[in-house]
Amino acid sequence: MYTIKQLFKSTFFAGLAVVAVSCSKDKGNDNVASGDKVYALGLGVTDAAFNTTNYVLQTSDLMSGTISLTNNGILQTGYRDWYYGGGNFYSIGGLGITDVNTISLDASNKLTTKTGLTFDAAAVDFKDVDGTGKTMIGLSVPASPTVGLSQQFFLVDVASNTVTSKATVAMNNIFPSSQDWFLNTGLEVRGTQAFQTFYPIDYATYATKNTDTNYVAIYSYPGFVLDKVIKDTRTGPSGSFGTRSGIFRTESGDLYTVSHNGYGFSKKTKPAGILKIAAGTSVFDANYYFNTETATNGGKIVHALYIGNNKLFAEITTIDNTGNQWLDGGLKFAIVDLAAKTITAVNGSPTFVGDGGRSLAATLDEGKVYAAASVGGVTNIYQIDVATATATKGAIIQASFMGGIARMK
Repeated sequence: MYTIKQLFKSTFFAGLAVVAVSCSKDKGNDNVASGDKVYALGLGVTDAAFNTTNYVLQTSDLMSGTISLTNNGILQTGYRDWYYGGGNFYSIGGLGITDVNTISLDASNKLTTKTGLTFDAAAVDFKDVDGTGKTMIGLSVPASPTVGLSQQFFLVDVASNTVTSKATVAMNNIFPSSQDWFLNTGLEVRGTQAFQTFYPIDYATYATKNTDTNYVAIYSYPGFVLDKVIKDTRTGPSGSFGTRSGIFRTESGDLYTVSHNGYGFSKKTKPAGILKIAAGTSVFDANYYFNTETATNGGKIVHALYIGNNKLFAEITTIDNTGNQWLDGGLKFAIVDLAAKTITAVNGSPTFVGDGGRSLAATLDEGKVYAAASVGGVTNIYQIDVATATATKGAIIQASFMGGIARMK
């Protein structure tokens, strides 16, 4: 999934706070047992040598006490990312690990692991195709041309936990490797088309010299035959390294691309902004442009989650990371209305350090978003009421970072 150098960057910026797992039973551990609600958390513990060990833990209480790994949690081998779909919490491997742990609830409402799902190469994106929980779409992209020259799309049948189809696309047909390699930043399916955002990058130095254009590759679905790559020079590339925050689909079928030109970019040539691909079209909407830096409460939207009704839950920063490509800090929670082109600051949001090259670990549950934020080396769950744009601090997480979260019951 990632090279050693990429993984170092991801875990370094995600886990500056080194957490020692206590041998005592902490307050809040009783809440790990199943209850009326059950959540699955993907947690990482990073040591002083920047080695990260990953676990999946269940809890019924996100808002009080300490969520501890002491005598709890399911150990995950290797580097892991987490995705949710069809009632399953998927633990996806990287750095040569291609097996997937499919985690669900058993009859006793305890997390249980099903194995057997294996990819040809580690996935860099994996998501529910349409929200029905029947089919997951995955994507594997080589980290460099020395690893491979084609990316692979694949579909997974949730019920049978098997890969049902695969398709490869030559990367040089999308962006010329003579100019730069590219990394995936987002993937959405709409009807009979799939849309992928990406950003060009030097695979050896991670320099980003091609930052003056937004790119979206469009494929047929479910065949994944490349149709075209559309471009727009009003913003730079969407998303960034590992964040998978480049493109979002609304209920009406509109697609929005989010460019921040911050974290992961060594060169920035365009202001942060959002563009639109209107429902029923496969071109950028010339009449839609949202400069998020100049908007009230604005800034660079580094991490985001679509929460419905044309809104994003976002982690936004006003920090200029020029000269520090991997700075992911100064973040605050915000609600972004894509249709109205407004940004609402979340009252009670901390200013915190992000998780670097990871997708946003957050979930929407009954009008509340649950996300994690690290301040001063301590990571807490926060509950964000979408209607009132208000954050409430919840449980302490006894880990370096939370990499994934989903409600299982």
